[in-house]
Amino acid sequence: MEALQVDTHSTDSRPQAVDCLIVGGGITGCSLSYELSKQGKRVVLVEQHHIGKPGASSLPVALLNPYRGRSAKASELDLAGLKAMWHLTAELSALELEPGVYKSGVLRIASNRKQAKNWQKRQGLQWLNPQQVPASYHAPFGAALFLTGGWLKPQKLLRALSNGAKHYGTKVIEHCTVTQVETVGSLHTAYTSSGPITAHNIIFCTGASVNPSLDLPELELIAGEVIALKTDTKLPYPLAGAVYAAANKGQVFVGGNHRPVGSPDPSAARQLQASAGWFIPALKTAAFTSVHSGVRAKAANNLPIVKQIKTGVWFFGALSGRGFLCSSHLSRELAQRINS
Repeated sequence: MEALQVDTHSTDSRPQAVDCLIVGGGITGCSLSYELSKQGKRVVLVEQHHIGKPGASSLPVALLNPYRGRSAKASELDLAGLKAMWHLTAELSALELEPGVYKSGVLRIASNRKQAKNWQKRQGLQWLNPQQVPASYHAPFGAALFLTGGWLKPQKLLRALSNGAKHYGTKVIEHCTVTQVETVGSLHTAYTSSGPITAHNIIFCTGASVNPSLDLPELELIAGEVIALKTDTKLPYPLAGAVYAAANKGQVFVGGNHRPVGSPDPSAARQLQASAGWFIPALKTAAFTSVHSGVRAKAANNLPIVKQIKTGVWFFGALSGRGFLCSSHLSRELAQRINS
């Protein structure tokens, strides 16, 4: 199979190596291709399906909330991630690309008095007593409001990122599978269903996709659902916590469950509705409009992996529940490492 010709400016008939080949078109791959191409790198992005499908990046909504977990403590990484996301949103908007990211604020409702007492101490959060919480929510112990958080539409953001990367010169190839990587000297050749592609750097952003022929980190895969419920109830803020919820065009999307991959749970959708109904009573009897499933990958320590496997070969992934929150920040850090 003839090698993919990517350097259209060269008069040499031999295939030219690109600077970076990115494997995987989820949020990490799209973020990194945008960042590298913006910095002047020659980038090829390959995706075995469509950009953003399937996997965790295909779900209909995601939150931007650095105050995670039962303690609602915000890590430096998550705060840096949010800052980078708002910067990215402004960049994409300046390119006239609609990112589908909304700075709406995020509400976290306390489940008990102890939690409420602890959350009142958190810097960066505005505490609301029960009577201050909007009437759409059930918050007998009060709630914490993070005013500069928000939510996003993953498919819209991924389209904006991939189009932004193309604007800066990235070549995007969909329905392209990598089967093998061969290294000769400082160059790496990926053998793909679209032909061989040679690059100075290959970055695997493969998320939950498993390919035994490639020597990539072992990750734990976790499946989950997002349900869509029809309701006319107005929600001033998306909800974060034991479950998360965001409203859009007469529907509320609810997610937050976890289950093993390959073990469908017929009761998952109803359980999500029941949990969301405690926080938003109108959802208890709302009609289902759809159920979405996705799989995400995590490391044993729950931290993202940005790792050089060998010279010029990288792995970027395992962002788990913070993929949309931290992908832009980590992409910038990785781009700097690749460029150094």
